[in-house]
Amino acid sequence: MKDSYDAIVIGAGIGGLAAAALLAKNGMDVLVLERENRVGGRALSMAGEEISEGGADWYRQVLGRHYCYLAGAKPPIEEIVRGRLLDGYVIDLGYHGLGCAGKGYFGRLIDYLGIDVPVNPCDTGFYYQGEFYLEAPVGSGRLDDKLYKRCKEKGIKYWSLITDSLGLTTEQLDELEKVSLHEYCDRLGLTADDAVWESWHCTGTLFTTINNPDDISAGELVRYVNNVMLPIIASGEELHTGGFAVGGVQRWSDAVSAEFERLGGEVVLGADVERVALQDGKVTGVEVTLAGGERRKLASSSVVSTVPVQETFDLVEESSFPADFTRRARSLYGYGSLAPYIGLSELPMPLEQAERLIKTPVVVPAGSDYDYDVYMAWNVQSVTDPSIAPAGKHLLTAYLPLTEKESKNAAKVERVVDAIVPFFEEAYPGFSECVDWELYPICTKLEGVAKSISQAGTLKPENTAPGVEGLFFAGDTARGFGVAMDCACSAGINCAAAVLGKPVGIE
Repeated sequence: MKDSYDAIVIGAGIGGLAAAALLAKNGMDVLVLERENRVGGRALSMAGEEISEGGADWYRQVLGRHYCYLAGAKPPIEEIVRGRLLDGYVIDLGYHGLGCAGKGYFGRLIDYLGIDVPVNPCDTGFYYQGEFYLEAPVGSGRLDDKLYKRCKEKGIKYWSLITDSLGLTTEQLDELEKVSLHEYCDRLGLTADDAVWESWHCTGTLFTTINNPDDISAGELVRYVNNVMLPIIASGEELHTGGFAVGGVQRWSDAVSAEFERLGGEVVLGADVERVALQDGKVTGVEVTLAGGERRKLASSSVVSTVPVQETFDLVEESSFPADFTRRARSLYGYGSLAPYIGLSELPMPLEQAERLIKTPVVVPAGSDYDYDVYMAWNVQSVTDPSIAPAGKHLLTAYLPLTEKESKNAAKVERVVDAIVPFFEEAYPGFSECVDWELYPICTKLEGVAKSISQAGTLKPENTAPGVEGLFFAGDTARGFGVAMDCACSAGINCAAAVLGKPVGIE
C-alpha cells in the first residue's frame, strides 16, 4: 500500500466496487478500503461450512456489522452450528435477487467492464386469497387467464401503468417520484378490481421494499421501466423479472473486485477508516486503522464514501457542510427487511411455483401493530441455482419488508417470524414436514432499496458532497436509480461520473 492515491473509496460494497472499477478503467490510481475480510458489503455470501466453523457468535457479529441481526432460528443457531446443518448451503446476508435477471444497471456495468457473472433467471407469480397467478416474462404482454378475465369484465387496461408512461420526460418522471403507487394506479383505473390492484401493489413492494402503497414511489418504478426494461425489450433480448448470481451474490462482488485489481486498483481488507482529512474545505486523504492495528494517513484529493449519508458526520465534522444538507442527511429514514432462509428436505410445492418468485400482499395483517399488511415474496432459490444447496436438498429464500421501527421491535418481528411456516403450511400442506432448519436474519437499514415518495431517486442526496471539495457519495443512500442491487450499482456509476467530471458511457 502506497501513501498517496488519485482516489480512495471507503467500502467495498456494490456501490463502492462499481465506482472504483470505473475510475480505474478511466486511468485513475484507486485504493478501496474495506473493514470486512471480504468484499461485497451487505451483498455477501457465506458458505454453510464457514458459519459452522465460525460459530453462532461469529455469524451474529457478521450480521451486526451490516445493520442486521438474527431474529430467530429453528432449531436454535447454536444447535444448527453444532449439527453442521448448514454445510453444503450458501447463505447470503439478506435476500439478493437481481432485478431483470441481472440485465439492469448491474448488467450494463459488467458488460462495460468485460466480465462474466452468470445469472440464472426466474419469473414471478402472485398468490392472493388462496389462488396462484403465474406471470409471463416481462415484455410479453401476456396475462394469467384469471387476471385477463377480471380485466376484461371490468374494462381494465392492465398494462396501462407501463403504456401510459411511455415517452415521459425526465422532468415528468422526477415529479412522478413524489406520487404514490396507490394514487397513480387509481388514476389509471387499476384499483377497480382487488386482484388486479394487489398484483400491482405486490410488484411495487417487490421493487421498493415498502408495504404501504401510499408511500411507494410510482415514479421510481416507472423510471426503471422506461430507462432500463424497455430498452432491453426493444433490443429483442428475452427479459425475465429477476434472477440469482450463480453460487451466491458474492460472485458478483468478487468478479468486479478482480477486474478492478486487474486494472491496477488495490483492495485492502480489514481496514477501518476513522476520519476523512480536510484542509480549507478540501479533501486531503483519510486516516485508517489496518487489520494489524497499524494507523496510517493516506493522501488523496478524492474520497468516495459508501457509508450511509447520515453517518457521514462520523467521518467529517458536521460544520463542514451547509446546514440544509445536514438537516436533509439526518432526516433520511430506512426500512427493514426480514430475509428467511429455510432448508428443505424435499420440494413441498409444484415445480412451476418453486421455480418462480411468488408474491403475496399479506402474511401478517396490519391491525394496529404494523404500518401496513406485511407482504412476502419467496422462491426456492436452489431450483433456480442448484449450486447453493446440497444434492437432494433445497433452500427456500424470502423477504418481508418492515418499517425501520418495526424491524427493531422484537415483539413485532417475532410475530412475523412465527407466521411464516404456518403460512407456507396453509399454502402447501405438508410444508412443515419438509423443514430441516430455519434462519431469520433481519436488516434494519435499507434506504437505497426502499423507494418512498420522500426519498426516491432524485430526492436522495447528490453524489457530490456540498461544501466539501473532493468528497463523493456512492452506495445505498446516494443518488441512484433502480431496484435492489441495481440501485447501488447505479449510485456507483453516477458517483464515478461525478469524480471524473464526465459521463462514463453507461448511465
